[in-house]
Amino acid sequence: MKLAFLAARIRPFAAELATISALSLVSAFATLALPWLAGNFLSGVLGDRSIDTRLTLALLVVALVGLTAVNILVAILSELASGRILAGLRRETYDHLQAMPISFHDRSRTGDLLTLMTYEVDRLSRFLTTTLAGVPSMVITAGGAVVLLFMLDPVMALVVPMLVPVFFVLLKLMGRRMRVLARKARKAETRLMCMSETDLEMLPAIKAFAVEEEYRRRYHQAVETARKLALDQARLSAFVGPIVALIAGLGAITILLVGSEQVAAGTRTPGELFAFLLYAALLTRPVSGLADSYGAFQIARGALARLESVFGKPVEPGYAAPHRLERAKGAIAFENVTFAYPGRPPVLTNLSLAIAPGEIIALTGANGIGKSTMIRLLLRYYDPQGGRITIDGQDIATLQVQDLRRQFGYVPQRPLLFNGTIRDNIIFGTAGGDPAALERAVAMAQASTFIDRLPQGLDTEIGDDGIRLSGGQQQRIALARALYRDPPVYIFDEATSMYDLEGEAAFVEACIRSLGGRTVIIITHRPASLALAHRIIHMDEGWLSAMQADGSTPG
Repeated sequence: MKLAFLAARIRPFAAELATISALSLVSAFATLALPWLAGNFLSGVLGDRSIDTRLTLALLVVALVGLTAVNILVAILSELASGRILAGLRRETYDHLQAMPISFHDRSRTGDLLTLMTYEVDRLSRFLTTTLAGVPSMVITAGGAVVLLFMLDPVMALVVPMLVPVFFVLLKLMGRRMRVLARKARKAETRLMCMSETDLEMLPAIKAFAVEEEYRRRYHQAVETARKLALDQARLSAFVGPIVALIAGLGAITILLVGSEQVAAGTRTPGELFAFLLYAALLTRPVSGLADSYGAFQIARGALARLESVFGKPVEPGYAAPHRLERAKGAIAFENVTFAYPGRPPVLTNLSLAIAPGEIIALTGANGIGKSTMIRLLLRYYDPQGGRITIDGQDIATLQVQDLRRQFGYVPQRPLLFNGTIRDNIIFGTAGGDPAALERAVAMAQASTFIDRLPQGLDTEIGDDGIRLSGGQQQRIALARALYRDPPVYIFDEATSMYDLEGEAAFVEACIRSLGGRTVIIITHRPASLALAHRIIHMDEGWLSAMQADGSTPG
């Protein structure tokens, strides 16, 4: 499965990787020619009149220059390909994570996903372009060197196969340890990223409770753990290559001792011995490179397994639903809906509620009773285990999910603001923006007064999560965002909880004037907002009871 998954990821870049591999093979063949040319040149210098030393020297220079040029080209193409593969993996990972259901993100740690999108995909892209693409070259170089060694002296060349079992055992032992270290290092890096994100978000609370020292100690300890694991990985990687080279070098010394006796006896020319030694030395580089590649493969395999695990999970249902929805009239119905979060008792049991087009209803009840859960189901963040939800008579499970969500102007309990300008946060994801619609939304949300007092007005930067605004100002921006889109259905989940009484009264009055014909669902306990409703629905243990806005029970 991993090979099929990997093949699908690299298929768009197959031509680039093939080009790098082909050039690496050219480099390998040029490298194999160098010892032979150098040996011939030495033989010519030492008196072998059958060899044209000038021609041999010229060929040697051409081979060296060509090899250098090819290696430079391979390095440039590898960097370009690595950048393209990294960008492709990041785009694909981001798109897939964005398409995953909210339930997946509720169960996942943000730090884990951030590590996957950055650290893991970077390692995988570099493995593909730098390590994997170079393996054919290393295999050809090693194999070619062995063949040429046997052609020069079959007896001495037998030393090389004797070293293979040693290399194999060494790689097996090191590879097992490398996998364990890579897994531990990845967990340490993920924990560090999670702590960084959480601690920055919690900084006001950390300062308020004066626990900076404790959090500093925890973070420093996590940094030290990650550092030690990275050092252990580096030590192991540093150990493998030189040990392999040492074993190969000892073999070369053995060859030199035997070969020098052959030269002294006249059965071997110095040029042949020189070429043989160069091939033996040349063999150490690809063998050492293959050892390093084995370690890199173990690390990349872990990253690939984690990517495959995420990509193996199904995306949010509804993207390929059969029916489209342009603009709804706003009739909403919950029909015998039952829902429970994973591993928890049901929040809603056989709940039924019908909302007419243009009706304004208020949902009230104790915290945790299921009011916000009803909204999550309506937005298809989750699907009910029983019953169904309809809009204009159509089951929302049969509608394309983006069409469905475009029908709603949603203001959640916590304003979801990003680091940008007020304008950017209100027009949120729409190109350009409609100045008239923007002005109307700002005015209706009672945000004009404080925005007009800001030096940059709508172009004021608000910081992460709108930190430079007060809670009430943040809610006004979130409310203006929903109003700006002018959808057929509005959902206000405690949308005015941080308004002052005067601001809330002005908002309610503006709603009465401007939201005629829109369906509105309000979750609130505040009297001013409740006065806006045609019907007040009280929730108690998953059951609903209705009353008119004046407190009377509908007849």
